[in-house]
Amino acid sequence: MPFSSGVMVGRESDLARLAEAVGLVDSLDGTRGGVAIVSGDAGIGKSRLLLQLTTDAGQAGWLTVTGHCVGQAGSALAYLPFVELIGLLDTLTPDVVTQVLGSHPSLARLLPRRDGGTGVITGGGTDSAKEASPGLVAESVHALLTALGARRPTLVVIEDVHWADHSSRDLLTLLLTRSFTTPVALVASYRSDDLHRKHPLHETLAVWDRIPHVTHVSLAPLTDAAVGEIVGGIEGVPEDAQTMREITRRAEGNPFFAEELAASAVAGHQVNGGLGRVLRARVERLDEIAQSVVRAVSLKGDRFIGHELLARIMDLPEPELDAAIAQAVEHHVLETSWPPAYTFRHALLGETAAEALLPGERLRLHKRYAAVLAECPHLAPASELARHAAASGDLRAAVAASRAAAEAAMDVGGPQEALLHLELALSWLAEDAAERDDVTIRASEAATAAGDILRAVRLLRDAIDHPGPGQRDDVRAELLARYATLSRMLDLPVQGLDLTTTAVDLLPAEETPRRVLVLIAHIQQLVDAGALDAAVRTGDEVMAMAERLGLRESLLEIRTILTRVIEAQQDLDAVEAYLQSLLAAVKGTDRLIQLRLTHQLAAVAHRRGDLAGALAHYDEGTRIARRLHQEWAPWGLDCRLLSGLTAYELGDWDGVRSRLSVASKVTPQPARALFEAAGLAVSAGRGEAAPPGRLSALREWWYVDGMAVVLTVMPGIDLLGEAGDLTGLLEIACEAAQTLDKAWGKYHASVRLAALVAGQAASLAPRAQPELRERSVRTVEDLQRRADQLVAKVIRKYQGDDWEPTDVEVLRDSSTETWAWAKRLRAERSRLAWTLGQGELPDVEEMVIAWRESVEAFERLGHVYEAARSRARLAAALHAAGREVESRQVADSAREVAERLRARPLLAELEALARPMPAAAVAAELTPRELEVLALVSRGLSNGQIGKQLYISTKTVSVHVSNLLAKLGASGRTEAAAIARDRALVP
Repeated sequence: MPFSSGVMVGRESDLARLAEAVGLVDSLDGTRGGVAIVSGDAGIGKSRLLLQLTTDAGQAGWLTVTGHCVGQAGSALAYLPFVELIGLLDTLTPDVVTQVLGSHPSLARLLPRRDGGTGVITGGGTDSAKEASPGLVAESVHALLTALGARRPTLVVIEDVHWADHSSRDLLTLLLTRSFTTPVALVASYRSDDLHRKHPLHETLAVWDRIPHVTHVSLAPLTDAAVGEIVGGIEGVPEDAQTMREITRRAEGNPFFAEELAASAVAGHQVNGGLGRVLRARVERLDEIAQSVVRAVSLKGDRFIGHELLARIMDLPEPELDAAIAQAVEHHVLETSWPPAYTFRHALLGETAAEALLPGERLRLHKRYAAVLAECPHLAPASELARHAAASGDLRAAVAASRAAAEAAMDVGGPQEALLHLELALSWLAEDAAERDDVTIRASEAATAAGDILRAVRLLRDAIDHPGPGQRDDVRAELLARYATLSRMLDLPVQGLDLTTTAVDLLPAEETPRRVLVLIAHIQQLVDAGALDAAVRTGDEVMAMAERLGLRESLLEIRTILTRVIEAQQDLDAVEAYLQSLLAAVKGTDRLIQLRLTHQLAAVAHRRGDLAGALAHYDEGTRIARRLHQEWAPWGLDCRLLSGLTAYELGDWDGVRSRLSVASKVTPQPARALFEAAGLAVSAGRGEAAPPGRLSALREWWYVDGMAVVLTVMPGIDLLGEAGDLTGLLEIACEAAQTLDKAWGKYHASVRLAALVAGQAASLAPRAQPELRERSVRTVEDLQRRADQLVAKVIRKYQGDDWEPTDVEVLRDSSTETWAWAKRLRAERSRLAWTLGQGELPDVEEMVIAWRESVEAFERLGHVYEAARSRARLAAALHAAGREVESRQVADSAREVAERLRARPLLAELEALARPMPAAAVAAELTPRELEVLALVSRGLSNGQIGKQLYISTKTVSVHVSNLLAKLGASGRTEAAAIARDRALVP
């Protein structure tokens, strides 16, 4: 059937924009390379445009390679388009691939066997490759493309990413985000009409939209003139005006539709039917054998079906098969590639052919595929066998193949794809199937590795709540133990110790690895419950058992858990030495235990105020997690999250955003909520308003994880305070306190929470309505009560029940952060009482001392911003005490930090301190009690006389007078009276 010559029509401007975006057209500064996303409806011309781009690039001397995503089962194959792409590069530039493999062995995960083998996705021959993580795979691909670009400009195209698997989407996002130092261009295309709100690509596109240097090219329908040019170039199309108008009208600017309608007209058919009918007619014009070949190809999940697989499926004499394929190619239904393989000329043709299959035909083809792939598994990935076996009703084979596909996905660092395969297997297994619990356990492990802890917990809970009639006691014990362990990673209302106690009772007496696993979970719950003696006794027994069974990793895990026993003795030196000895024992062996120990070393360093040491450990933990593809699993996620928070404390606010950025990831919840909440700390410090609804959206995850509460409420208080929303910050603080009371009981964050609320109340309450001022005081008192309970609980570990509030100093070395915030809380309470002028007012000199201690505490901790904020308030206290020179010196020190951090609210606070206050502002700053005292001072009454008249002590009057002198800028009572009369502050 004569089609057009293939000349691109109507896309000249799109091609020019794309060529400019990728640097095919030299830019003004001579740079080459760039990234672009091409979108459009099916058949709109994306592939034709990209073909022209690669042709032009090739003629210009560029290296060009293309990888394809595929429909049906393709989205369950981790890194599928990159496997195709890297395999092609291995053929074109084997020396470069070999060179990069030497420094980046993880690249082997994307290479088929290099011995001319089967095309099965397998890794290389190094141990490092076997440990490949998504991060390392991305680094290896980036390194390979960079190396290719150093040889000559390189264009990489990934087509049809609407079918991409999760791992490929993440890898593509990373490549789009990172820049190349050599001339490398990257273009991806997707079918926009396939997308909907729940489509896997939908969230990824939101990430891509935020990458500033990515050019987006959306292909619009062609003009009628362009469609007419396409149709006019097809030999044999009737030239009458009515036919041309009808084709143009029905094509709606879509060139593929136009070609198909024109082909229908060439064949003598009317063009007034739907496109589906037109496409079906294309297939129906083939002879019966060719149609059967096309129908068989339509059920293949991969983009191409290899000749050997098709030959085995069809079971035809070779000449008949070759003739049928040739006919399908001649009629523009199929296309060929080398090594011998076949695909549809356009995906819509394949989809139409598959939809036209009768139920019986479809079932027979699936059975044939399943039989051939069971006999010859090298011809396709295990996921293909699983799909065909399930469709043909052979669920036993489907489950086995799906489990194999899951393990293959885990091997290449694709836990999301593994979870998909395992959940499919669960959907195929009967309720009473013996292997159902084993599949559930493995699915929970995959979900955990993917960072979807909630999914992992729910999978286990479902198996616990709905046991099959044959669920064994030892298996149920493992389910309970794993459920308890995972639930503690969040803050779900689960009685973990009760669960593990039940699990231990269910275990048979014999010593097995499963018994060790369950008892380890029980030890962890005993430690969490504070039953340390029982934990040590059980730990000794289980360590002896693990040693007899040769379970070295279990021995190390028990010792790691029991570190908490040493921590309870508050000897951080001993804890650190013990952790270092364990770390030395696991180096080069169990990387997961190494990750956990590194995390604990970071926590110890943070507790003693060594923030720089803590950051180094957290960053190392993040690197280990990436190598293990555990970045979103509990310990890896914590290391990355806490590295960002520690960088915030150290004043590296740009480093915070690089560590906490999730722009290059489609991040599971609640991890995304945690990272977004943590990032608000910098926004609050810089006075950047949170996006509308952000705080409300983050509060939806409070029920899952107490950390989400802490990370949201702390910056939330400052954000709301900066907006002047005193009511809002009091409400969010009270809700957070109540939520944490239920989740954590007494918690260290209560001290920081009380201090932050007291600070904002001191700034905002004096200008609030009386009832809101009273509410502020009550809220701060309630939060202080919680903080005092926590401090008392910690101090009793050192002093016993006989302790005094001044004993808070014992926290200086063991809980440095809590100690610093306790000092800050005391200072903020003094400031609140002073600004409100209520009750027994603090002496100004006492306030100076309190704020000086707060500065010293945060400097000891190393918290750059809070030390500066405390200095600003110390400067204000010194100003109130009349010590102007010292006040300016302290303020200048705080301003230097505020300017470096671009901390706008702190700069505004310092500026307000430096400038004289207008009369109206002075009046607004004076409390009702201070105005009463000022009126009596203006009448010449002494402090004693004022006290008798107002029924307050002489000392309190003295404090009020000191405050008045400071706020009015007066040197004495006489000047204060004069200023008051001059500014009409008194009658």
